[in-house]
Amino acid sequence: MSPRRATGFTLVEVLVAVAVLALALGAVITGMARFTSNAGYLRQKTIAVWVAHNRLTEIELQKSWPDIGKSNGETEMAGATWRWQVEVKTTQDDKLRRVDLEVLAPKAGNSTQNDAVIASVSSFVAER
Repeated sequence: MSPRRATGFTLVEVLVAVAVLALALGAVITGMARFTSNAGYLRQKTIAVWVAHNRLTEIELQKSWPDIGKSNGETEMAGATWRWQVEVKTTQDDKLRRVDLEVLAPKAGNSTQNDAVIASVSSFVAER
């Protein structure tokens, strides 16, 4: 009678395979978490740019020329209240003014206000 050789994996081989699988799954989960975080940031950035362009268009369409100085306000968009800051400056040309606009991160829930600038846009407005 010849001895039968056992077939299959040893315990050490199974443990090594499980360890490799755990490392690979950890990397996949980390990558997915980063992707999710980036998607949220890009959504917020896109909406902030829309708010900035809308406010800049409102300034450009005003019948009166914008006054020099700083102002701020709020705009509702995409279910959030976006805060913006506008600074109008003089230029070397007397018939042209520079408009710098910043959109701040919306306030989250009951937390204190976040003053992080999400989008910034600059433009020039000519006297009519």
